[in-house]
Amino acid sequence: MCYYTDQTSSKKALEARFKAQAKYDESQAPQGKISGFTRAALPIITQGKPELIQLIPWGLIPAWANTEQARDLPKNTLNAKSESIFEKPSFEPSILKQRCLILIDGFYEWQHLGKDKIEYHIHLKENGSFALAGVYAIWHNPQTRSLQPSFSIITTPANELMEEIHNTKKRMPLILEAEQERDWLADLSSEEIKSFFKPLDSSKMQAQRVKNIGEQTLLFG
Repeated sequence: MCYYTDQTSSKKALEARFKAQAKYDESQAPQGKISGFTRAALPIITQGKPELIQLIPWGLIPAWANTEQARDLPKNTLNAKSESIFEKPSFEPSILKQRCLILIDGFYEWQHLGKDKIEYHIHLKENGSFALAGVYAIWHNPQTRSLQPSFSIITTPANELMEEIHNTKKRMPLILEAEQERDWLADLSSEEIKSFFKPLDSSKMQAQRVKNIGEQTLLFG
């Protein structure tokens, strides 16, 4: 699964890396370790507006949700499994026409060894931001009459590295190669979409153990 990301790249760096315009104030962008359970807004490029980088809340609210569902669903829609995304009512409307790129610098996962939980920071060997594959939806809030976008990260079975780290669930976020990013936002058939559902090769990834000291996070081999 993927519930915690690392956000360190500046607005300017994201614009240069992803060739899109960031339409938000830098002070609004989250930094450091981000929990999806806080409904944080992360930098996203959507299929509907591929020329823009927008801050969109994590935890998908489908367009069909009522007010009560909109309050409760996000904690259960942080991730969408690739194996069932075409069957799940929360995600099926989005996977064909509302796909997105989630722009991050890394993510966190925990290894279980007996009673111990060891935290790891995972990123690409080529340092810098990269994109996770996701889906988004736009919900109409009947109380405020506003349109509220939100997103979910797609996950796949783990590769060799993530099987060792995430050794209970054995899953990982769907990381896109740089050359796949714009293709993910194109008009695609169901079978073309499914062709993306493969874990990134372990050789392109790197993991470091995390040690937390107060409010600081230290990485070490």
